[in-house]
Amino acid sequence: MTLVYIKRMILLMGIAFMLSGCSYINDFSNVVGASIKVDSVAQGSTSIETEELDEETAQIYKIAEETYRRGDVRTAIGLYQRAFELSPHNPQPMLRVGEILSDHGEPLAAGQAYRQVLVVDPLNVEAKRGLGITFMKRGQTDLAIEQFADGLAIEKNTKLLNVMGVAYDQKGERQTAQRYYLEGLELDQNNLSLRSNYGLSMAYQGRHNEAIAMLYPLSKEPAATVRHRQLLAMAYSLAGDFDAAEQTTRIDMDDVDVAKRMRYFHSLQSAEPSYAEKIDIIEIESLPQ
Repeated sequence: MTLVYIKRMILLMGIAFMLSGCSYINDFSNVVGASIKVDSVAQGSTSIETEELDEETAQIYKIAEETYRRGDVRTAIGLYQRAFELSPHNPQPMLRVGEILSDHGEPLAAGQAYRQVLVVDPLNVEAKRGLGITFMKRGQTDLAIEQFADGLAIEKNTKLLNVMGVAYDQKGERQTAQRYYLEGLELDQNNLSLRSNYGLSMAYQGRHNEAIAMLYPLSKEPAATVRHRQLLAMAYSLAGDFDAAEQTTRIDMDDVDVAKRMRYFHSLQSAEPSYAEKIDIIEIESLPQ
C-alpha cells in the first residue's frame, strides 16, 4: 500500500466524517432538497480551474464534481465549501456553490455564496455577475444592474453585457437593452445568447420583421437548441403569425406541449412575458433543456 494511497484514504475518511458530524459556519448544503433528478444535474462546470489549488484541496474539489454529477447535490455543496475553506485564496469552489444554488432555485443562498467570494476577491467579475442574477431572480432588477455595472467597470465581457441587456429588457427599456446586446456582439458576433436576446428584444419592441430575420437563421444553426427555436416561435406569435409559431413549436414538442405553448403565445398579445419566462433567457445555452 503506497503512501499516496494511504493519504487518499485518510482524506476520504476525513471528508465522510466532516459531512456526517460537522456543520460549517455558512452551511449551504441544507438549502438544497434531496429529490433532484439526476438527469437535471449539469455535468460539471467547464470554467473551473483547479491548478492553483493544493493537492488536498484539488482532490476534494474533484470528488465534489463527481458527487454532483451523480446527483448528490447536498453532499457536493458541502465538499465545495470544504475546498473553499482549505484554499480561500481561490474563489472557484464557492463560485461553483453559487452557480449550483442559483440553478436549483435558491437565489438567496446563492447570493450569500457569491458575497463570500467577493470578500476574498472584491474584483471577481463572475461573482458580481452571479450576485446580479440572484437579484434578478428575486425581482430586484436595479440591484442587479448595479452589480453588472460594477463588473463591466472591471472587465467588459459578453456574459456581463448579455445579462445587463436582459436586466434592462425586464425594465422595459428596450433601446438600452439592445445597446448592451450590440456592444456584446461587437466582441463576439456569433454569440447565440446575445443574438437571441437581441432578436427577442426587437420582437417585444414591435420590430417583428427584424426580429424574425435575426432569429430564423439562428434557429437553423448546428449549435441551436429547442430554446432558440422557441424564441423564434415567440417572435412569430408577437408578430401575429400563429401558424408559423405553431409549425416552429412542433419541431421539438408533441401535441400536448404544443397546445400549452400556443396558449402562452396567445397570451403574449395582451401582456408582458411572465417573470419566469424573462429569467429563462439570461443564459440560453447554459440552461437545462
